[in-house]
Amino acid sequence: MPPFQAPQPAYRDSMHSMQKIRRRTAPALIAGVVGIALALTGCTSGGEATPEVTKQPLDPAGDVNPMDAADVPQGGELRFPLDSLPTNWNYGQVDGALDDASIIEQAIMLKTFNIGLDGAPALNTDLLDSAEAVSEDPLVIEYKINPDAVWSDGVPITAADFKAQWTAQNGTNEEYLIGDPTGYNSIGSVEQGTDPKDVVVTYATPFSDWKSLFSPLYPASQISTPEAFNTGYADAIPVTAGPFKLEKLDTSARTVSIVPDENWWGDAPKLDRVIFIALDGDADIDAYLNNEIDLVSAGSSDRYERIATADDTDIRAAPSASYSHIDFSSSGILADEKIRQALQHAINRQSIADVLVGTLPFETSLLGNHIFLGTDSGYVDNSSPAADFDPDAAKKILEDDGWTGDGAVRSKDGADLEVSMTIPAGIPTSNQIAQVVQAQLADVGVKLSIDEVDVDSFFSDYITPGAFDMTVFSWVGTGYYAAGASIFSTDPQSQNYGRIGTSDIDDLLGQVVQIPDADEANAMWNDIDEQVWEEGHSLPIIQSPRVIAIDPKIVNYGARPGAADIDWKIVGFSK
Repeated sequence: MPPFQAPQPAYRDSMHSMQKIRRRTAPALIAGVVGIALALTGCTSGGEATPEVTKQPLDPAGDVNPMDAADVPQGGELRFPLDSLPTNWNYGQVDGALDDASIIEQAIMLKTFNIGLDGAPALNTDLLDSAEAVSEDPLVIEYKINPDAVWSDGVPITAADFKAQWTAQNGTNEEYLIGDPTGYNSIGSVEQGTDPKDVVVTYATPFSDWKSLFSPLYPASQISTPEAFNTGYADAIPVTAGPFKLEKLDTSARTVSIVPDENWWGDAPKLDRVIFIALDGDADIDAYLNNEIDLVSAGSSDRYERIATADDTDIRAAPSASYSHIDFSSSGILADEKIRQALQHAINRQSIADVLVGTLPFETSLLGNHIFLGTDSGYVDNSSPAADFDPDAAKKILEDDGWTGDGAVRSKDGADLEVSMTIPAGIPTSNQIAQVVQAQLADVGVKLSIDEVDVDSFFSDYITPGAFDMTVFSWVGTGYYAAGASIFSTDPQSQNYGRIGTSDIDDLLGQVVQIPDADEANAMWNDIDEQVWEEGHSLPIIQSPRVIAIDPKIVNYGARPGAADIDWKIVGFSK
């Protein structure tokens, strides 16, 4: 499994669409379990006993019904559900790093390297002829751009596009509202080499995950000023570069349709059209059963049970690169780390996991690490003792912090201990998780209110600006560990939405992204994780299974393993 790069906001299976990507991580809603991020779905209620079910291991190789591209028939229209309609299609912009957006952008934009089914980054030869380190000290990467590569408006892709993206995302100009400067802020210069198709990137400090940068790449014509960068792709997709191009973006109907781009220079895509449809809650399950869409996430008990015996359906499953979690914020009452630490003991993570997966017939276990997934070689369970379920310990921490418990709700200096949990409306699983947490916190004298907000503005209006006390969504990995650094950084331009961190953690983050040796880096990442637990930053729940119910005729798509990218050129229908 590739390294977990914290959020790419996942699919409705794991908390799917609250996708937030972490600047190369995406958050997703918890819909089946957020996959990074925004998809929640209905499950059995936390208080009901669930029947015993035989659990099957998830295949780390995934299940995409592979077929050689040459054998995939030409034609067909694929109808694809989304958890929400993204409001910004610039992946580097603060509101743009969502999993739903990333799924579509993989068809209409280009990355320098793509993550394969084996979890390893591979040079994207549609965009680049080569990308090599021509110097180690300082680190210098030279990119040779494919001579045929052009934007959808016919303008050649050149070094100017790389330079514009670095200028926008390196964090030196705060007018660019970026999601995360990691990697770009390590670069000292980006210049044209021998010709416009030659790019020379010189690093001021080493960056081990340099292959993660300039992905996806955006045109200089659209991002060269802060205003253009921030708003040019807001509810619009003006210029693309990929096997597909935008046909129509309909914010009222909440749909996006893409068709093959006649300017595309690579292998022609197999499909004639892909229509993406944003559907709230479990409406996607109904749509699938009514043959209105061709696949659906089925990563929670209720969703799986509704779909498992559907006619003409394959169930494809794999371990995903996302994890569901509860996020804390320091913007309100939870600025007191003692309260956050108490909440970590008061919340029973296993009961939340049961809500998420219940009788789902696939093996899952609690995740004890913020950096690594259970399938990563660097994984160590660092959750104990900071997140041991221990209501008595929670009560003692609160009492020592001055919160007395004479009534049903503790108080201090005349104020009650009241916390809110912000969740997207219409997502049953999110609501069920909130209710479970509400009951558990009541047991230790904490009053939790549940604040349901519009699903499409959940990230942009609440999570990204940190306007919450607690929330629940999923982070989706991107295949690079450095992509997750932003989630724990105190830098204002980061994906640390709760603004919880320390200077010591910042220092370690700055060091670890420079370490090329995997074992040494893994050890430091685990040191960071231990400190993150101690701070009460967030509560990981489970590594989300990616479970897809799908038309059996669909080939080269389904349950991708880990952070594997979608090769939209070869997705199609068998005869």
